[in-house]
Amino acid sequence: MKAGQAVLEALRAEGVEYTFGVVGSTTNSIVTEMHGRSDIRFVDTRHEEGAALMAYGYARASGKPTACITTSGPGTINLVTGISLAYKGRAPVIVIAGDVARDFTYRDGSQAFDLVALFKPITKLALEVNKTERIPEMLHYAFRAALADKHGPVFLDIPRDLLDDQTVAGEALRPGAYRAVETRIAGDSQAIQRGVALLAQAQRPLLLAGGGIIDAEASKDAVALAELLDMALVPSYGHTDAVPNSHHLYVGPPGGRGSGEAAEALHRADVILALGTRLNQPTTFWDYRVINRETQIVQVDIDAREIGRNYPVAVGIVGDAKAVAEQLLRALRETYPQGRPKEAWRSEVATLAARRQARLQAERSLTGTPMMPQRVYPELRRVLPRDCMVTIDAGVAPGLAYDRLHFETPRTLFNYAGHGGLGMGYCVGLGTKLGRPDRPAVSLQGDGGFLYTSQEINTAVRWRIPLVSIVLNNSCHGAEKAQQQRHFGARYIGVDLVNPRFDKLAEVYGARGMYVERPEEIADALKEALASNGPSVIEIPVAEYFPAPAPTPGGAGRH
Repeated sequence: MKAGQAVLEALRAEGVEYTFGVVGSTTNSIVTEMHGRSDIRFVDTRHEEGAALMAYGYARASGKPTACITTSGPGTINLVTGISLAYKGRAPVIVIAGDVARDFTYRDGSQAFDLVALFKPITKLALEVNKTERIPEMLHYAFRAALADKHGPVFLDIPRDLLDDQTVAGEALRPGAYRAVETRIAGDSQAIQRGVALLAQAQRPLLLAGGGIIDAEASKDAVALAELLDMALVPSYGHTDAVPNSHHLYVGPPGGRGSGEAAEALHRADVILALGTRLNQPTTFWDYRVINRETQIVQVDIDAREIGRNYPVAVGIVGDAKAVAEQLLRALRETYPQGRPKEAWRSEVATLAARRQARLQAERSLTGTPMMPQRVYPELRRVLPRDCMVTIDAGVAPGLAYDRLHFETPRTLFNYAGHGGLGMGYCVGLGTKLGRPDRPAVSLQGDGGFLYTSQEINTAVRWRIPLVSIVLNNSCHGAEKAQQQRHFGARYIGVDLVNPRFDKLAEVYGARGMYVERPEEIADALKEALASNGPSVIEIPVAEYFPAPAPTPGGAGRH
């Protein structure tokens, strides 16, 4: 078969149904092979950054791998922001870069760069194909790396002369022939027993639910563990959908934009089961303002390098979150078939959760024009479907969502995953809807972030992607303005913004635009947008509001 077709057949063998990118002369041998096909499609975005961000959203929402296909030089370099997000966010995105012909490398040829070296720090693996006949083999290598242990992106550079007018012999192999497809990694039995002994004797146990729970589909197992031992449930920052927020043991999300009540629960715990988490910086700050020095930690992570990396552990267990949770459950039930109730601790947890709910309920009485941004969230909560996928962009106004929206189902919250890239929200939201077309999708942005990638409204319209985008417009870069206000004498530079009307911008592109100025109008607007089955942008003017970080029991840190 043609070399370009060989690339596509290798992708189809792994179930890839969408590829993302912008066309270019070095990849026409691949993308033109999709002509007339419906089993694999090329989503042509208006900028390669949008392609990478959409691929990230697709992979995270669906749990399946996908690919970006881009041309030489700046075409591929434009992927860097989105692929670095995929690296931070554990998304299996295969980058297929059509590079300049080998005759032009190492001679400062047009659009010739060392792309492999450029992508090595932000991928699990970066390689250049050196022979046409090795294209299928190298794609197998790419998927093997992307889907092993902790998932992540892989970069594959294919020089143009290995693609144009070239053929490859053979047929596509099934994935089980070249990589492990049953990848549940169980924990060491002795480590499991030590972990069980420590958890069973705890008086104030807490389960910190990490992203590994979502990756391993272990939410039900995590809840069962918590119920068996009356463990408080706290998700790690950015993974609020790891456990159902309506559960009676759930406290709230931690972090500077989370709840102080969750930080208190973490600080009071005498044993923490860190299940599928690195104990990341936004959750714990890597010091003792949240985690108590006396707290003992049982850490479970699929990556052995993460065990004890940020905090000393009492027990470290390397393994898949679901496999290890099942081992812990079996061992605990054998010894304690009725569980180990902790009535006093359960009462403390309930008090903390009730205090959080009372604090959020009080925000409903806030008044003012434009409305305070906190007023947006109770209105959204009234109408957001239970399975709605919500993507939260970077920024102060959308960041209020972490403590104010509720999540009940895994793979319904998406964010910048410790990457911090402003503007990712809209494109990631588009990708989530392609990844799970059966679920409604909403993205939350501030006015600063929205204009980073708003050209992809055109992509949404052309591809009929019914994402509802909510733009909270406070006419500033809020996080930076807050910092300049508090720590730099209110000497404002580069933080005040002059914007177009975002609803009108959407209409120019052919999407639906809505403008909402009163809280009581928000729910109806969102219901209408979700029912319209097309791309919509809802602009909501909001007041400047720069909340202090959530309080932490062990003291504050630097700004």
